[in-house]
Amino acid sequence: MWKKIERERIRGWCGDCGIAWPPVITAGEWFCPRCGGRMKQKRELKRDEKSVFAFQAWLDEVYCDGKWGPSPGGAASELHCDRSMIDRLVDRGILEKSAYKHDGQLIVMISNRSIDKAKENKAKRRKWTDSGED
Repeated sequence: MWKKIERERIRGWCGDCGIAWPPVITAGEWFCPRCGGRMKQKRELKRDEKSVFAFQAWLDEVYCDGKWGPSPGGAASELHCDRSMIDRLVDRGILEKSAYKHDGQLIVMISNRSIDKAKENKAKRRKWTDSGED
């Protein structure tokens, strides 16, 4: 939990680049490490900037936590199963799901690492779980 708060606390918004990332702080001012322009702190953002900022922060968190991957439909394609099976595997804790729900948007990712583990289990044991029984 501390990592999440720390990452969010030091992220700024560059209006020129249109991206949220850690600023270069000089004499109390926030500057973009990419273009050198002034960066806004979260409290200074307009409504539309806050929406983009929140989405980019979620994407960064998903990526940094190793939960990056395809949509549930993409996961079903990779695992050669029905889309409904993905929901059941998520419910059983076999697949990791990350969801972004904000401003009426819903984006869902299934982690590549959990898909790879499920594939490995299926190849070894003919089932999605790793029960430890050979």
